[in-house]
Amino acid sequence: MTICPVCGSKEWTKRYKIEAWTIEECDVCGFARIDPMPVREDRAACYSEEKVVGRNVKQKNLLQKFSRLLKRLWSKAVKRDKSAIFYNKLSKYLPPESRVLDIGCGDGSFICKAKENFLCTGIEISGYLASLAEKKPGIKVITGNFLDTEFKSEEYDGVTLISLLEHLDDPLQAVKKCFEFLGSGGVLLMKTVNYNCLNRRIKKERWTGFRPPDHVVYFNPSNLKLLLKKAGFKRIKISAMPFNDNMYCEAWKVNGCG
Repeated sequence: MTICPVCGSKEWTKRYKIEAWTIEECDVCGFARIDPMPVREDRAACYSEEKVVGRNVKQKNLLQKFSRLLKRLWSKAVKRDKSAIFYNKLSKYLPPESRVLDIGCGDGSFICKAKENFLCTGIEISGYLASLAEKKPGIKVITGNFLDTEFKSEEYDGVTLISLLEHLDDPLQAVKKCFEFLGSGGVLLMKTVNYNCLNRRIKKERWTGFRPPDHVVYFNPSNLKLLLKKAGFKRIKISAMPFNDNMYCEAWKVNGCG
């Protein structure tokens, strides 16, 4: 019996069927997951060069193409750049030369920006993407699955999870590990898909956030906050807009509060 990592419930409702996977939703807190869940040991193979390149060139249906076009136009109109957004947040909360860990760093695009002001380390499950990151000057990257990688008691001032949480089969373990990495007063910055957005309710199984077996878990602002509290975070800020497929989160390891 599957236990919800957020609230501990064992009651689930099957909501959507997408190819070989079912999207099931916790009856108590609304957390959602795919079933069957991929085997963790096989996850690295999902991010091989062939798979990564294949996903980038795969033809989408017209609705998905239109949705992605609107997102690009909107980002351009408001001058939103993902790397700049997270860099500016780190600069707001942390002094120069602070230590930052970027989990799921991909090809190192964010670290390239962040290293202008911070001491950065990245970890990436894809050997292909990690090799691209390592080709960029001044970038330190660990290749491996974040959930299984052992670190040597490192402590960081900031941790970033940018479009990664939805890929992890044990989100509670992930945020607990982030909490342990942070020094007192450290901040976790996160971006993940918003299961509660109106786009998902309107498009249902055609929602662009559904990408099994790549995306395996889905949160709304309420249950994400509960998960972070369960991991030990006390000060949490989540930003979510009704028609935005993603939400942004800031969580602090508060002095004196663990």
